[in-house]
Amino acid sequence: MAMRRWIGTWACGWALLVTAASGQNAGPADASPSSGESAPTAIRFVDGLTMDADDRVVLERFIGHAVVYARGLTQEQVLARCREAPEMFAWVEFRHLNCLNVAYQLTGDTQYLDLLRDGFALVRAIMTTGPDEYLGWYGKPIEPRRLKDQPDLQIDELQMNFRAISLLAGWVELARSNEGYAARNAETVRAYVELMEKHLFPKWDARGHFAEIPGRGGVYYGLDYPIPTKVTLSHEKLSIMVDGLLRLHRVTGRDVYLRRALQVGAWFKSNLALKEDHYEWMSWAPAGKWDVHPDKPDAWRVGWIAPDPNGPWYVTSLSIALNLYQHGLLFTDADLERFVKTQKTMCWNGDLERPEYRTVAGATGKWIKGRFLSYQVAHYDPVLRRLAFDGPHEAEQLKGSSSSWAGGANAQDYICEKFLMAPRVAKHPKPYASVGERFLADKGNKDFYDGLFFEVTAPGAATPRTPREMFGRE
Repeated sequence: MAMRRWIGTWACGWALLVTAASGQNAGPADASPSSGESAPTAIRFVDGLTMDADDRVVLERFIGHAVVYARGLTQEQVLARCREAPEMFAWVEFRHLNCLNVAYQLTGDTQYLDLLRDGFALVRAIMTTGPDEYLGWYGKPIEPRRLKDQPDLQIDELQMNFRAISLLAGWVELARSNEGYAARNAETVRAYVELMEKHLFPKWDARGHFAEIPGRGGVYYGLDYPIPTKVTLSHEKLSIMVDGLLRLHRVTGRDVYLRRALQVGAWFKSNLALKEDHYEWMSWAPAGKWDVHPDKPDAWRVGWIAPDPNGPWYVTSLSIALNLYQHGLLFTDADLERFVKTQKTMCWNGDLERPEYRTVAGATGKWIKGRFLSYQVAHYDPVLRRLAFDGPHEAEQLKGSSSSWAGGANAQDYICEKFLMAPRVAKHPKPYASVGERFLADKGNKDFYDGLFFEVTAPGAATPRTPREMFGRE
């Protein structure tokens, strides 16, 4: 029962993740708004995009789902869905909207950036000012976190804000890549950057949701405002912050965001255990006394400590390291080799035709769900590339392409990595290395970085099972 309660509390759309990871076609977005339009009939892709006939079907349907979703979205739907649960809203609706960023990269057609801009205008319109003067999206916590004595409590949710940063910073970066489009949309670009810098990012520091961990970087803790209970976020949730912070740094050039991403990355790295030349890690690790159970002084608030039991959690946790590695920061070639070995020897049975998946500790069982396969790490090993992008998984993408979830919102990671990132990584294993180089050219940044950087040596981390192990007797 302890594991069941923990999963219910921490999962962001547990049922959705299991569905997506298992390759089933059904998903929440199959009931999403639809204008009844079919996929675009004449999509022209950017020059140099490598694809066969089946790939073309997958990509055309993917873009079609994105267009139908965006054109069918209404102000009433946006308001109702956000009010019901901002966390779920961000997981589902922002993934749909981000498909339009991907569609632009696949085609170079700015109509998709227009659709995202117009769709997000509906989301922006429902923001309200909180008691501390920051703009936010208010709605109910997800059901396991709703308070019995305050069933209608409205909260501003941390994850939604950082998912919005990823979405908006991605749009800004792409808009600026087209000089004419950027000029025509200069006011929207300015407004998005202002929203991110003056509201979405700083309010969480002001509300006390970030803590530096001496010698180990820093963490975000607590999900909902104004619910006072705070717990260090799992690595899977912290990955949302890292992705948003890296994108925000790239569109603003402000070092504060990259510094913060490095702090969170250092926390993840400090929790890696080195076993037989591969890494293992727990889904969650305590970072401070706020993690101690209020009624049990030698127990954590989180009821269990184990490796990620769900494939997508593993994938997103690992993205902390891979995103920073691709910026040439904090994680080294030796770290990458260890993550590759984790994927090949622990998380996969080694069968390309009938792949089966396990946790980073090689575990299977009742609570172990989904596909423990990182498309990101697959770029760095030829066998993993075959596993990720050819064979049965490639066939599954085609089979599920008619579904607006499996072929749309939940297909974007596969599509981004196979068609957009693979060519970039093939040319340069660290495609954003210039960003890291510019950052480190500043002496203050270099000193800050040197204070965070370390090499993991055996045995690596051992997560404290009780507060006594972490803090000693008091």
